[in-house]
Amino acid sequence: MEEVLDQDLKNVDTKAPVVTKDKAIYSFEGTTEEAIASKVHNLFTKDGYTIEEGTQLKGKYGKGSKVMRILFGAFVKRFAWEVTITTQGGLTTATLYKETKGYAGGAIGVNQVNKEFKRLVEAWESL
Repeated sequence: MEEVLDQDLKNVDTKAPVVTKDKAIYSFEGTTEEAIASKVHNLFTKDGYTIEEGTQLKGKYGKGSKVMRILFGAFVKRFAWEVTITTQGGLTTATLYKETKGYAGGAIGVNQVNKEFKRLVEAWESL
């Protein structure tokens, strides 16, 4: 459950990112889905990620082996993120979801995923 701290929504910046523990939502004006998808794709591929499912507009990016992560835990890094990019009313929205939580790597694995999520959130702010 998300807590609303300000009921006065007329003062909300619609372009400010909304970040929770499992997802980050970014809004852009004056651009297209394809332009944002291209920037997101370039950001992920630069960091060694590949598209494992779907497309650049709605897909899953991953890095590392799921099987090896299960077998060897925190000794093997595995990250997976779901990305959706949509346009509604002239506002393009890009959402980054945590696909993996890091539980297979124990407390160290969870920390690794959280640190990578924080790094990606900061990188996406420059889009």
